[in-house]
Parts: sequence; C-alpha cells; structure tokens
Amino acid sequence: MPTIAKKSFFIFALAMIVRVFYVWFFVDSSNLELEDQMMYIQLGKIMAETGNFLQYASNGYVDVTERLPGYPAFLAVIYTLFGENNMIVVAVQIFIDSLTCVIIALITKLVTNKGFMFAGMISVFNLNMIVLSGMVLTDTLFLFFFSLFILIVFSYLKKPNSFKLFLSVAMLCISILVRPVSYYLIVLLLPFVIIFLIYNKIDFKQILYSSILYVIPVVLALGSTHYRNFNEYNSFLIVSQGGAHALYWVVPAAYQYSGQGSYQDGQTLARDKLIDIKQKDRLKKSSVDSVNNQFEDSNYQMQIARGILTEFGTVNILKAWSVGTVVNLLTPSIAYAPVVRAMKHQSFYETPGNGAVSKILNYITNTSSFIYLSVIIIGTIFSLLFFTSFILGLYGMIKSKKMAIINREIIIFSLLIIFYFIAVTGPIIGVKYRLPIEPLMTIFVSYMLFRIKYKGTLKE
Repeated sequence: MPTIAKKSFFIFALAMIVRVFYVWFFVDSSNLELEDQMMYIQLGKIMAETGNFLQYASNGYVDVTERLPGYPAFLAVIYTLFGENNMIVVAVQIFIDSLTCVIIALITKLVTNKGFMFAGMISVFNLNMIVLSGMVLTDTLFLFFFSLFILIVFSYLKKPNSFKLFLSVAMLCISILVRPVSYYLIVLLLPFVIIFLIYNKIDFKQILYSSILYVIPVVLALGSTHYRNFNEYNSFLIVSQGGAHALYWVVPAAYQYSGQGSYQDGQTLARDKLIDIKQKDRLKKSSVDSVNNQFEDSNYQMQIARGILTEFGTVNILKAWSVGTVVNLLTPSIAYAPVVRAMKHQSFYETPGNGAVSKILNYITNTSSFIYLSVIIIGTIFSLLFFTSFILGLYGMIKSKKMAIINREIIIFSLLIIFYFIAVTGPIIGVKYRLPIEPLMTIFVSYMLFRIKYKGTLKE
C-alpha cells in the first residue's frame, strides 16, 4: 500500500501537470495585466525598486492603506530574483497551489483518518484553485497559508500543544498580511480556544500561557501596521478600504438581492446619499478623493453605508445575504477563467433585474454566446453537486457517533469559519470569495465519497 509520502507526491505532481496544462493553453501574459492584477503588479514593482510598501500619487510616493504588504512583498521577491516576468509569478503560484492540494488532503486525513486521496483529487481538479493560480492575485498565496492554519489548528484541537497554537496563529496572521479578509478571525478564534481549554479542564496558568502565545504572532505580524495607522491616521483599522467597499459594493448588491430594485439603482442610491450627506455636513474635502486621511474617508463612507442598510430593514438584509451566499456557492469556477470571460457575454453586475431570479433570467436570455451559456450551465451543475455533497458529508459526519465524538470541536470550528466568510462576503457575488471555505467543504465531500465507496451509506 502506498505511503502517505508517495500519495502526497502523486497529488502534488498531478496538480502541477493540470495547472501547467491550463496555463499553457489558456493563459498568456496579456491576461495578467487586467483589473486588480495591474494594481498588485505596480505595488510589487515599487516594493522591488524601493524596498518599501508604497504607491504612486500625484505628489510622489505615498503609503498604501487599502491593502496589506504580503502579496506585493511576494511579487517583489520574484521580480528581484527573476526580473519583472509575471509568467514566473504564475509558475511559482502553480507550485504553491500544488502544495496546497497536498495540505487539503492532509487536513482531511487528520479529521476523518480517511479520504486522503479523495480530498487530494478534488483539490487537484478544483477549477477555482486552478484558475486563480494562473492570475496575479492574492488568492493562491492566501489559500496556502490559510490551509496551513486550518491544518495546524485542527491538529491542535486533536491534541493541544502550545507550539501548535502559536504556529497556527502565525499562519493566520501571514494569510491576513496577504489578504485581510480573515482579519476578524483573530478575534473569534481566541474565545473559542479559551472555551476549548476550559472545557478540557486545562489549568489557569496554561490558559494564560496559551493566551500570551496567541497574542505574540498577532503583535509581531500586524502590530507595525496598526501602529502606523494609529500614529499617522488616528485609526485602529488595519486597512482603509472598508468604507468604499460597503458603500459602493455591499449597498447596491443588498439593494438588488433584497428585491428593492436593480444593482444600478442601488449604485445611484449610494451615490446620491453620499452627495446629500456631504452637502448637509458641508464637508470641505471630498470623502472619495482625499489622500490626506483615507481612514477618515472610509469611516465616513461606512457610516453612510450602515445608515442605508439600516433603512433596508433586517428582513431585507438577511434576504440579500442569503441570496448572495447561494449564488456564490453555486457560481461556476470556470466563469472566472480568462478564456471564458473573453467570450461574448454581458457583465453579470451590469445585467438589469430586481432581485436575483430576475437578474439571472435576464443574464441567461441576453447572453448571445451559446458556448458561453453552455459552459456556465454545466459549471453551475458541478457547483451544485459539490455543495450538495458537502451538505450530505456534513450530515453524515454529525450523525456518525464515532466521528461526532472525535471531531466535535473540529466540526464546530469548521462551521464557524464557513459562516464567518459567508457573513463578511455578504451579497457580493464572485466565485473567488468561495475559495477560503473550499478546503473545509472538501473535507466533508471526501468523507461522503469514502463512506459511499466503502460502506454504501453515510450512516454507521
């Protein structure tokens, strides 16, 4: 029987082959300079040239406050070693993503003691991972460190050890430096760990020691950014993009998916509300264009966004978040591939419609490319199968007396992470937003497949 090492190498090698094949046939250098990719490329080049995390402005170099330095630093290292060649960046990301496939398989084995190859093969052919590894974006590097965080913290829950706790938090902090979406998990994880230690009757000294070890990597990794933001901008926030994101993305999406009107109407509402409140407050500077204090601008935009969302009402907010979650879970990963996006079709965000159903129907009926529509429909079917398998696997593991006892804390923590990302993503639509929870979903899908293959049932 093949050892775990041999199985791991097979998964890694196959993942490399699949990703190289995809990039070789479907990605070229022109695909790597579109949208947010160009922004990260510029930040990486500046960091390689100056050694600092800066961006261009009309008055020269200025601080970057809307992003964190993890991914630009990654790009800067590659540019310094190999020159400014983004295909080299993709090659490195393919290597990293292939390692992530092995990590996800190891997570699954740790949790279920089975399903290693199932999880590995699911990850190898995970289109979301494949497509994003071929783009100059934060997602691949983020998923690598976040998967390491999951692996180590699950190992800690299986057998508590102070070093494991320290290392897991360190991996989480590094993932935050790459992509700050997981930032608030720091706050959620600490009480979970404390409750876990108390439940396992760990003495107070050990709990205190664990708490100190928990805080150390947070301070080391994120402390300097927090200090700069507080010292220079009088803000405790880690990035300054929250306000703009809430006002210009969350509000229009919530407006539409709660059935109140089109996305465009939601954009108009947000814009008009901002102008109206600015006039009433008689602000002397633009809360959009100011470069003096981006955090002040962000707080101002956030207050307006919260006011608008409050006016929507709780029911409409829950409806919008629910619709956004379902669409994100079912959106086909292939839709994000450059070769598919290049096909003739209208933008989903620009498609008119009051509510999700209306928008989806308009999107389908107004898409002239038969090939594009076929790809989207087939991809959606596969996403639906994956999500259904996840639900069945989760149900089966909970109902299994043995697994429920062994992995009770892991199941709870997995659901905590899944609900966290659902909450922070909200009604914003994008298949990439599903990526952080796919390693966890893969655990339960693999468990289901294993049970069906070897037992013919999900029940014990």
